[in-house]
This record gives sequence, C-alpha cells and structure tokens, in this order.
Amino acid sequence: MEFKKITLSDKEKLIPFLHNADELTCELSFVNLLLWQPLYNNCYCIEDGMLFLKSYDDNIVTYSLPFGNMKTGFEKIIEHTGNPYPNIWAQAGKRFDEFKALYGRYYDIYESRNEFDYIYNSFDLVNLSGKKYHSKRNHISAFSKQFDWHYEDITADNIDKVRRCAEIWYSQSKGSMDDELKTEMLGTSLMLDNMDILDIKGGAIVIDDRVVAFTLGSSINQNVYNIHIEKAIAGFETAYTVINREFAARNAQDYKYINREDDLGLEGLRRSKLSYKPEILLPKYLCTKKENI
Repeated sequence: MEFKKITLSDKEKLIPFLHNADELTCELSFVNLLLWQPLYNNCYCIEDGMLFLKSYDDNIVTYSLPFGNMKTGFEKIIEHTGNPYPNIWAQAGKRFDEFKALYGRYYDIYESRNEFDYIYNSFDLVNLSGKKYHSKRNHISAFSKQFDWHYEDITADNIDKVRRCAEIWYSQSKGSMDDELKTEMLGTSLMLDNMDILDIKGGAIVIDDRVVAFTLGSSINQNVYNIHIEKAIAGFETAYTVINREFAARNAQDYKYINREDDLGLEGLRRSKLSYKPEILLPKYLCTKKENI
C-alpha cells in the first residue's frame, strides 16, 4: 500500500467513497481532509476498490476504518503496518459498529470529547422556533435594531471584502495564534480561492458595504451539510447568530442535518455550540491495543 498526501486534485477520487459511507461526521468531508492535511498529515491510499486514510501527529500514526469490506480492509492495514493492532481513529457510525463487532475485544476504546461533532436538525437552525431558541431570536432582533445589515452569498463580486474580513479576524486573534489556528487561517484562504472546485458555498453579513461576518460550508453527503468556518469580527459578535441562521436558511435547508464540527475543548465555544441545542453529539474514539493482549 502506498499512501499519498491529500491534495486538491484528489477530490474526484475520494468524494465517492466519502459520500457513499453515508455517515454524519465532518471527518468524511473532503474539504476537511484537505484543509487539515498540513497539521495532521492526512494521507490516502486506494487499493482493490477500497479507500484507506491515515494521519499522524506527534509521531503517533492512526488509521481510519477502511471504506469497503471491513475484514478485508483491516487485514490490509495490518499487513501494511506489520502490527496486528494498529492505532485506529474512528467516529460513531456504521463502520465503527462493524469494527467493534469484529475487533472490539482486542482494543481499548477511548472517547475523545473535545472532538465530538455537534450535529443539528437543519429545521431548528433555519427557524429558531420555540422557547429553546428565544435568546437566539432576541440576538437577531437586537442586531437588527443596532445595525442596518443585509446578507449576501459570497460571489466574485464580494469575495475580496470577505478576504478582508478574514484578515481582520485573524489579526484580532493573533494573541491566541497556535498551529491549529494558523492551519485554519491557511485553510480559509484555500477555500476562498477554490470555492467552485471544492463545491463550497459561502455567505456574508454586510454593513455599510463592509463584510463583518462570513461563513463557508459544503456537503458531507446528501443528508448532512458541514459548516467549515464561521467568523464575525470584534464589535459585531452578535452577527454569529445572524450568519448562522441566514446561511442555513439559504444553503442547508434541504439537508436533514447541519454538522458544525467540534469545540476543540474550548469552554466558550462549547457553551456556544450547546446553546444551539444539538440533536446529536457525535462521539469520536481513539482505539489502541488492549494492555492484556
């Protein structure tokens, strides 16, 4: 098996495997695999009609569960690594259930709460109806009273203003700039430069001809839409609630679910994502060889 770094040109090869898996996780988004490749060294191999993914960080190599026949694919990973119990990074879903049934007795399985995906009913985020979203409706009302704003889809006509908004946001965040945020910043530029190729849609909140908030997303499969980036510059923080609702209503209402990814273990981000009442908190797992094997 020969693994290759995931690049923009690999989209058409990988998308059929990822879409056909029909799972909820954002880690089956080609855009995510591409964006985070520099940080996590995401690589792929296609062999015998199956897709294999691996990543490594801090010299720890993990393999995703194979896309195809689980037993055959897992045996190929074992043969490739020379390790009967390779490290596995997995997400709740059909493939993980199959893996546990076949190999769970050989593995210690650890939940990684900081990486859980927040998954919402698209109807909820579009309509914000009922008592549980009362505060969100109030945020939008207050924003509308304070600012004369409007929503725009991101197009060639306004993309430079969106880029400027992104530059301002990352400049305002330079005090917390770590490798993860640097990778995200480069990924934002990559998405804006390749929206058509990556099938990305974007939306912006505009005040006085200035973009103060924007978001970018793409589909994971026919049932799940993925929000990759959502930013609002300082002084316009309530625009997060506005862009969330406006973009969902225009671009994700035909999907059953909206995946807003993880919270990175950040208390404020976790509180914010929980406040939107996720339908599903999708677990993710690190699976390592049992100590007594």
